Amino acid sequence: MTTARHFLAALCVLIMPLAARAQDPAPETFPDRAKAFGGVFFGATIDEAKKSWQLEQIEGASVPGDPVSIYLREEESLVVGGLVAREVIYYFLNGKFYAVSFSTPDNRQTTILREALAAGYGATPHEDAAGKSLVWPGNVVSAQLLVNPSTGEGRVVLFSNELQPEYEKTLREAASKTAAQLGAKPGA
Repeated sequence: MTTARHFLAALCVLIMPLAARAQDPAPETFPDRAKAFGGVFFGATIDEAKKSWQLEQIEGASVPGDPVSIYLREEESLVVGGLVAREVIYYFLNGKFYAVSFSTPDNRQTTILREALAAGYGATPHEDAAGKSLVWPGNVVSAQLLVNPSTGEGRVVLFSNELQPEYEKTLREAASKTAAQLGAKPGA
């Protein structure tokens, strides 16, 4: 009995700070509240973003005429609070800042990110059955975190809710075009 009480007391000491953190209001700099990432508003034009960021377009990452262009930032800090990020990619949809994604290298960093998203959104995520895809719907900016259960690595995408329907439309159009050309002769 005493061991069970000690275990429960220790468990409460460990869980209470996490529960309190998730209920604290999100900081004003959190993307969904600030409507921005790294000081640039979602929906900003490439020219507006370049006033704050040194962007370099990734050549060959999209087909010619694709409405989605992909950029990297030069001299970007990969430390975000207590998290180490990798492979930070910026997405612009028809010239507007649509999304940012980055990966986490291991289970510890992914756990830190998951806890930060839960605290920022003030809610637990919607989760698929396997627990690999976690989604936090926001008012302005939503987040999706994909987790590799074998390695603990994660990849998060923070995206503009306003631009999401337009993005989904471009996916459908590209998929339709691709389906029509899968069986075509090369050069036809």
